[in-house]
Amino acid sequence: MPVVRPFFPSTHGFHFENSWPVGTPDYVVDVPIVGKVSIGDASNGLCGGMVFSACDLYLAGLRPPPDTTPPGGGSPLFEFIASRLLASFNVPTGVLTYYHWANTPDHDTGVPPAIRSGLAHLTIRDEIPLILGSIGAGRPAGLGLVTVRSLNPGDLRHCHQVLAYGYSWSGAELTLRVYDPNQPDRDSITIQLDTSHPAHTTEIRSNVDCDPIRGFFYTTYRFADPAAVGGRPWKQAEVTAILSLLV
Repeated sequence: MPVVRPFFPSTHGFHFENSWPVGTPDYVVDVPIVGKVSIGDASNGLCGGMVFSACDLYLAGLRPPPDTTPPGGGSPLFEFIASRLLASFNVPTGVLTYYHWANTPDHDTGVPPAIRSGLAHLTIRDEIPLILGSIGAGRPAGLGLVTVRSLNPGDLRHCHQVLAYGYSWSGAELTLRVYDPNQPDRDSITIQLDTSHPAHTTEIRSNVDCDPIRGFFYTTYRFADPAAVGGRPWKQAEVTAILSLLV
């Protein structure tokens, strides 16, 4: 039986795309003597910030703001999303996880007792139980999608983050329903894989707007109050109507 939250990307996700002009800084900080210093470039994407912010709004019972264009740099909504981007990286642990996974084979290697787990094993045995546990407990789960195989830390920018809000099984085939910040208002985005052979390279099929996914992990999340940037609260009748569409 499917397990889902009363959540649709079209109702609970942001209505704008994860896209900002080149040169839009993620953060602007005041440095003594030097003055204002820009850090990062939002043109590389704020997917993790959008994922965490959408989860914050959902847990707070607030609608996302109605904006259909990305908020400008320095605006309250932009700054909130940028702060949540940093939280989504869970520095240094999260960044090291991306880098470790980018340099891990797709399948198990070695011989007993020295077996190194591949990405299929890590995804299926270690991470999927955490993801399904979070969804089952009532909280959508952030996913770090590893799409690269590279020793260059700069290539990690090609990885992506989405928010899983539901799942279903067909035998050993798992389908995750996800909110993809690159595709606003799309309720049909999924990630699918066969979980029956974790020691072997496992194809991950999806219509997420990113490079092919090699593996994915559950991202550590802590709630941040989005009251200053959220829309109006959901009414119980609206939540009930949404839930009726998800079953």
